[in-house]
Amino acid sequence: MRSLLSPRAIERDLRDLSRNLWWSWSADARRFWQLVLDASHSRRAAKEHVARNPVALLQTLDARDFLRLATSAEYVELHRRVMRAFQHATGPSRPLAGLSRARPVAYFSMEFGVHESLPVYAGGLGILAGDHAKSASDLALPLVGVGLFYHQGYFRQELDANGEQRVVYPQVDIRLLPLEPLRDARTGKEIRVVVEILERAVKLKVWRLRVGRVDLLLLDADVPENRRQDRALTNRLYGGSREDRLRQEIAAGIGGVRALRAAGIRPGVWHLNEGHVAFLALERLRQVREELGLSFAESVEVIAADTVFTTHTPVPEGNEVFDLALAARYLEPHARRAGIALQDFLALGLDHGADGRPFLSMTALALRLSRFRNGVSRLHGEVARRMWSRLWPGFRPEDVPITSVTNGIHTPSWIAPQMDRLFRERLAEDWERHLDDAAFWRRTSRLPERELWSIKQELKAEMVRFVRRREDERLARLGWSAARRRAAVESLLDPEVFTIGFARRFALYKRAALLFSDLGRAARLFRSTARPLQVVFSGKPHPEDPQGKVLFERIAALTRRREFRGRVVLVENYDIEVARHLVQGVDLWLNSPRRPLEASGTSGQKVPANAGLNLSILDGWWDEGWSPQAGWAFGKPLEYADRDVQDDEDAADLYRVLECEVLPLYYRRDRSGVPAAWFRKVKTSMAELVPRFSTAHMVGEYARRLYLPALAGGEAMRARGARAARDLALWRERVETSWPLVHLRGAARRGRRVEVEVYLAGLSAADLACRDDAGDDRPLRGRDELGPGLWRLEIDVNSSAAPRRVLLYPTHARLLHSRELGLTLEIWI
Repeated sequence: MRSLLSPRAIERDLRDLSRNLWWSWSADARRFWQLVLDASHSRRAAKEHVARNPVALLQTLDARDFLRLATSAEYVELHRRVMRAFQHATGPSRPLAGLSRARPVAYFSMEFGVHESLPVYAGGLGILAGDHAKSASDLALPLVGVGLFYHQGYFRQELDANGEQRVVYPQVDIRLLPLEPLRDARTGKEIRVVVEILERAVKLKVWRLRVGRVDLLLLDADVPENRRQDRALTNRLYGGSREDRLRQEIAAGIGGVRALRAAGIRPGVWHLNEGHVAFLALERLRQVREELGLSFAESVEVIAADTVFTTHTPVPEGNEVFDLALAARYLEPHARRAGIALQDFLALGLDHGADGRPFLSMTALALRLSRFRNGVSRLHGEVARRMWSRLWPGFRPEDVPITSVTNGIHTPSWIAPQMDRLFRERLAEDWERHLDDAAFWRRTSRLPERELWSIKQELKAEMVRFVRRREDERLARLGWSAARRRAAVESLLDPEVFTIGFARRFALYKRAALLFSDLGRAARLFRSTARPLQVVFSGKPHPEDPQGKVLFERIAALTRRREFRGRVVLVENYDIEVARHLVQGVDLWLNSPRRPLEASGTSGQKVPANAGLNLSILDGWWDEGWSPQAGWAFGKPLEYADRDVQDDEDAADLYRVLECEVLPLYYRRDRSGVPAAWFRKVKTSMAELVPRFSTAHMVGEYARRLYLPALAGGEAMRARGARAARDLALWRERVETSWPLVHLRGAARRGRRVEVEVYLAGLSAADLACRDDAGDDRPLRGRDELGPGLWRLEIDVNSSAAPRRVLLYPTHARLLHSRELGLTLEIWI
């Protein structure tokens, strides 16, 4: 048969497409790769070893395969459609208003979860970073990601015969990954950056990973020029000793800034995705001092003005801290090269433990060296303001300059193919272009309940097959015979039974075993003949988290108990592939953290678009997403002093909601056997939640509320030889010198005003603003200087119901946040 497309052209296009992970969130492109896989003459080997990895798949193809593809009309039609979409999705596009490709956002993260074939992520933080990059590509937001490449990834989890976690670190084969060395545009040579680790010059190779229009730059220490100890620097994510972690974070932060400079990239905004990467500030301070000839204090104002910092958790383990002596040992060479006193830099990250012992806090460092700060949900923003209010001691927690941008998910990456087809047929062919359009998603009311039910049953059956296949592989590894495996695997899960999913990091506060607080009551739920349920668990406790491992092993033990056998399943080695099958297949997603420790959580956000519902504690994103029409909440929206009481009350309410609301609704069927009322709730959940909790919405918020102001702030600080930074640093020094001497000499009520005498030392009344204890700004009048440093001020209170207290605080027109210094003088009236 005559070729419809040149085999050589097919091979060239496939190689281009395989090297950009855009294909991973295109439904057509995923189907396209399946056709390539099916055409392979070594199809069986390919399915076993290279499924879901096009780079590896292409290495199994030969001339016969490309010829076979070239003569397939179905393939050629899809090939042309996919390549047109690929070129459109990665080609030139006008960036979001106000942003420029010449000054992109530099997004630093210790992990990026883009696809399971590239295991440089551990959990939610990395998945969020990957989804952020994908939506930046979709929206043409100029962004470059910066992180590390880990040759052994996080870890591979294996469940042994006793239900205990076995930790394995397999070596990644870079030849099978869509990475390419970053090269110098002028010479074509591979770029190497050098980072000093205890005075040793450690060289870092820079890999480029293409994610649509976005590039991720991943630094790698495993190069021949380095010593063996230094080559191991980028072996494992979140592994090794405290010293290993410190070395990695120096490489990511300082090395990342140098990699951008070597690549000719000059960011306009610097986004720190968690405090792990905060050492980038030290390298930026060095560069700013050299370029602009500024002092340390002036340089701080410059770099903080265009820095965005996202804090992700109130849990202590997520807020990195280092012993001061250890940090000083590693940071001293960098501070010296920057011409900065080491103690000045350490002071920026200084915090104290409960015992009063000082340490270097990466979160405190990031907070002090950024002017745009956010938590990852509305509730987490409130928690973060309380948690870090000690850095702004003069103000109420509500006034602490930390806002929030609620996390979302990259919906096209997580939606099932069947749901994608349904949306294209029933909503719009280009539904993914309307992710942030609430009015568009109200169209989900048109979706037929019967069709949703049919698709959901198909997805659940696919999930059951996947879970059984994974368990069969595990049992084969343990040496079980084929017959014994078959008997064990076929008893796992029932596609006709109501199914709950619970998959996330196995940290103690997430309470994976809450559903089994009362084993008798739980057993009755699982073994019910009228309204049975089953649950699929997956997740990884960190190898150094003994409490998390105990919790994991408790769930593993429950899977072997007679009353739960086959109905409680634990899938080993939680990763993106496992997550995708679970969020697409389950009927209900369960989330049971101790409020308010779940900063956001994104796993449950993946469920509504896949025709599932959520049942969760009112914490993280669900605190703002929940409505009675869109899902269920359990527990009280309180913060408990006694955790045992909290656990008991939350468990009791969880059982009540399942028994009285969730299961009755699911098993209530219409005449055709469809749970129509359940799917009406599903449709409301889609309409209310999909547009609000997508990364399309989230990245748009970052752009409007943080990136654009940060870009403007940075430019203002650098303008005219950094005049604004010089003025602000000089003013701040004057305030910090004078403020210990500032005091109130007297106050008297005069009708609708309060007259006060204040000694301001080296300040003037123009340096002050006034705020009452309700958080309202109050005008200052009658600013008379009575003598050297002594001022009479009048505070307008405007009514007989005046506030009992007002705060005087220093502020400056160039401050990006009026209360940035956190200094106040209380006046009681």
